[in-house]
Amino acid sequence: MNANTHAIKQLAQDLGFDKIGITDARQPQKSQYLDAWLRKEYHGTMTWMKTRQAMRSDIRKLFPAAKSVICVAHNYYVPREWEDNEGNVLISRYAWGHDYHKLMKKKLKLLLRQIQQLFPDVEGRICVDTAPVMEKIWAEKAGIGWQGKHTNLITRELGSWVFLGEIILDKSLAYDSPATDMCGSCSQCIQACPTHAIISPYVLDANKCISYLTIEYRDKTIPEEFIGKFNNYVFGCDICQDVCPWNKYQKETAESAYHPHNNNQNAPVKDLKNMSEQDFRARFKKSPVMRTGWKNFLRNIEFAFRSVK
Repeated sequence: MNANTHAIKQLAQDLGFDKIGITDARQPQKSQYLDAWLRKEYHGTMTWMKTRQAMRSDIRKLFPAAKSVICVAHNYYVPREWEDNEGNVLISRYAWGHDYHKLMKKKLKLLLRQIQQLFPDVEGRICVDTAPVMEKIWAEKAGIGWQGKHTNLITRELGSWVFLGEIILDKSLAYDSPATDMCGSCSQCIQACPTHAIISPYVLDANKCISYLTIEYRDKTIPEEFIGKFNNYVFGCDICQDVCPWNKYQKETAESAYHPHNNNQNAPVKDLKNMSEQDFRARFKKSPVMRTGWKNFLRNIEFAFRSVK
């Protein structure tokens, strides 16, 4: 590792990022799978996946001067304490606290400024989730972890409970080796998915995914075929991650913003199913749950607790 690369990694660690990896900006080999995935319409109603496909496949189309991609991972794991599971709604662990987009962007903006103080001639761009970047593939190429059979990124040190972000730089650095796939013959995530959304190892059909149906599938009626299969999830889903053997290495996050607010990790359904839009906004104003909207959130609750006829 050269001095420039070491300095950047130290800055990232000082800001609280749990893992940092750096790779060159050449198009990852795995990016070719995106085209086949889109052709099969596995992206559902997420049309932006297609409209900005070229940028997703090649980061240099997003930032033409790109030479290096700095990838970071931030642990968000908080243990869940169960009370009455049957009568409580489930929200994906990543959405229990504050919206990670804002926190990650703030940290990455600060990191980029610090890098530019060290190297004044450097230009860069930050990316967090909403940018047209294949984050998990870049993180794998940068050695952060590997994309598991459930398509989430898995790290050896923290399991899969990590948020990802990138800084694209127009500067060459020393690069990390890609991560090795450590899933082996395990198929627990595939077997555990109640809607069979993981149609084969490393291939997810979003149209069947509880996370997609409760977050991205907005203003539509959820298909009847999924009645009784949501396991009380009303925003996102953690089932495939909960069963992953690599998550035995999970560690509680040091970031207080990711800890639960308003009992969002274990809320009784009776407290949420009749909430007004004002109540919804007050409860989730700093949460990723705001993305789904009040009407869709109530739709999700009604569907998740609907019995099979």
